[in-house]
Amino acid sequence: MNDELTLYIDSNHVSPYAMSAFVALKEKRLPFALKTVDLAAKQHHETGYEHLTLTGKVPALVHGDFALAESSAIIEY
Repeated sequence: MNDELTLYIDSNHVSPYAMSAFVALKEKRLPFALKTVDLAAKQHHETGYEHLTLTGKVPALVHGDFALAESSAIIEY
């Protein structure tokens, strides 16, 4: 499995759910890439993103071929 983590958050950085996932990754000192999703432009409904998350919501965490899309699940993972 690819060990790289990528956290997808909203492009305006206003989601409290995305913030909690971001803080959890920082607190755990895990290296991760940060990618933004423009909700106003409906990027979360694009095929590529919806394929990653099933729900089309942010935040989403991708770890190799595995993805999670709920902040509580991301924090637990």
